Amino acid sequence: MTNFACSVVVCTRYRAESLARCLASLTRLEHPSYELIVVDNTSGEHEVQELAGEAGARYVIEPREGLSRARNTGGRVARGRIVAYIDDDALAERTWLDRHANALEDPALSASTGRILPMSLESEASRLYAAAGGEDLGEAAFRVDSTTPAWFEMANFGGVGIGCNMAFRRELFEAGWGFRDSLGPGAGIPGEEHYAFFTLIRGGHAIVYVPDAIVRHGYPARMDALRARRRWILHGAAAYMLMLLVEEPEFRLRTLQYMWEAARGTRRTWRRQDVGERLGSRRQLFAAAAAGVPLYLRTLRASRAGFNPRVAPTAVELERLQRSLPS
Repeated sequence: MTNFACSVVVCTRYRAESLARCLASLTRLEHPSYELIVVDNTSGEHEVQELAGEAGARYVIEPREGLSRARNTGGRVARGRIVAYIDDDALAERTWLDRHANALEDPALSASTGRILPMSLESEASRLYAAAGGEDLGEAAFRVDSTTPAWFEMANFGGVGIGCNMAFRRELFEAGWGFRDSLGPGAGIPGEEHYAFFTLIRGGHAIVYVPDAIVRHGYPARMDALRARRRWILHGAAAYMLMLLVEEPEFRLRTLQYMWEAARGTRRTWRRQDVGERLGSRRQLFAAAAAGVPLYLRTLRASRAGFNPRVAPTAVELERLQRSLPS
């Protein structure tokens, strides 16, 4: 089996046009040793297979719908020591992968996230989304582990990173860890990457934010798209918080406190301080809370039908696994 320093995984579902642009950016990466993997989250599309072949990428089918399932499939088949993820509608800067790889040369780190900038701010909708924080965590690098005072809030509520720009050590997947199948687009509640960060940090791992690892992502271009994005985020956040309340009793008080402070509009010290707009009004927050209950219940039924929680290996277990693997 060919060994690579890195594997880049792109999960896609019926978005061939966006995928073509993404793959074009990935073929220009400044990194000496990496493979591209396209995970087609359908029963298989000939056009997607052709695009993967043209980019020199491996084509893998994951027919079970769900972004988490597709990401887990990509992580399991990856041959690189580092597995980096980018969304099919994002564009990577040439140094993106190199910055992740350099950061994860530190053996104390298990994952990294990068900066996400908008492709365009020409429309009013995109500017409003950016004013509410968008997906940009800013220019300053930071490290998060279980000694970070607000690690639980940062991991679960968007303070560590976003799923279209992240990288992990492959040994995590080999140890049985992965994204929770019942979370994410195509499955139910959004926030699968946040729960992944949470399980890693709870297991004793550290994650670093690398602002020089940059991808460009599309912001809503129309007001109706912005309203739909806001509903998705708010309803999903309410369902996600309910999930934490029910399934993570150890952190119930911290979750309740976060919910109370969110309703009051409390500013987080770990968020960018230049954010002016709120993503939703207080009325919209309460409406989202009501909508989040049935969303969580649907996800809970689906998870009980076949989901086994993926527990993150502890840092000690991961180190033991790394020693047992061939270099």
